Amino acid sequence: MNNNLGSKIKELRIAENLTQERLAEELNVSFQSISRWENGISTPDISLIPVIARYFGVSTDYLFGLQDEESEITRSELEQKYLSYRKEGDLDEAYEVMLEARKMFPRDLHFCTNLAEVMDLFEGGNSAQVAAYTEQRFSEQIFSLCRRVVEESKDETDRSKALSMLCSYYMKAGNVSAAMKIADSMTDIMHSKEVLLGEVLSGEDKKKQLQENILTMADYISDTLVKIAFQKEYGFSASLSPEQKLEYVLSANTILTTIISDGNYLEYSRKLGWNYRRIAELYAMMDQKSKAMEYLLKAEEMAKVYDSIDKAVQRKFTSVFCDQVESDMSNNGKHFVGTETEMLSYRLGELSVYFGDDDQFKALQECIGGNNIVI
Repeated sequence: MNNNLGSKIKELRIAENLTQERLAEELNVSFQSISRWENGISTPDISLIPVIARYFGVSTDYLFGLQDEESEITRSELEQKYLSYRKEGDLDEAYEVMLEARKMFPRDLHFCTNLAEVMDLFEGGNSAQVAAYTEQRFSEQIFSLCRRVVEESKDETDRSKALSMLCSYYMKAGNVSAAMKIADSMTDIMHSKEVLLGEVLSGEDKKKQLQENILTMADYISDTLVKIAFQKEYGFSASLSPEQKLEYVLSANTILTTIISDGNYLEYSRKLGWNYRRIAELYAMMDQKSKAMEYLLKAEEMAKVYDSIDKAVQRKFTSVFCDQVESDMSNNGKHFVGTETEMLSYRLGELSVYFGDDDQFKALQECIGGNNIVI
């Protein structure tokens, strides 16, 4: 071992904005030890080398200045596994992958963000996930992870995600002033990075950014309309009549189908299908069973379309309004294991109270088949 090791430790410590005292505390050694390592007077005990490597999220070869891409390959593999499980809605496996990633790269702030993100999804998952969220005090862990990302990360995307989660958790805790402080610190929509890039870029890059902005805003508006109609936390659902809710959800789908005008909805086929089911439920509540069945059949079509998509293949949308935009199947909002058709089967069981022995409804149930969905 030579002073190259001490130089690397010093380089990593400074990059992380750590004092010698703080690093010593993290590694459970004296700060004099850190000083001696960095000055080449002594070297860490051999048993500490993997501990130091894991702490900084680098390979042991990197600490010794050797050419090694293993660390980056491993990071990439873990990220791809995480995104793959998110695409499939397998929150349990996505969570386990991020726990593994955090053990291997405890200083990697992007993995901190991913872990907080998937833990947050457990709150709306199946009964076992909700129980884990409560029993393992996920909210406190999410809060701690997000605070660390906000304070230490230089990646604006990760920081924005962390700030958004912090804002949400302050609201859940009743700390409105803290949530407002975060919200006020963020830039407004019209001066966001994406909007400014749409102005700055040129040629095909400009077109692609503008199309991404259009689809993102269509998605946001559509989601917000549905949340106003159905999400209790928004505070409007109880005061809206079924007719008013119907108008909100129909408008939400109209926005998406207008921008994705050619019917090649890709991941949005899932969102459209869920909205069609909501529309069917509202018509059923209004005792308009024929209209309800019309939209249940549309929901079935969208479920089959989504299930038929190979999630591993990278695709672009083909609508004239977004044909430069790449599909992102990991951003589909799915948080259960199983197919969309199975989930529709599960939801039909909930809707049976409105349809009773209706022959067309029973035929649809038989056509779709059973499910193994766990809620």
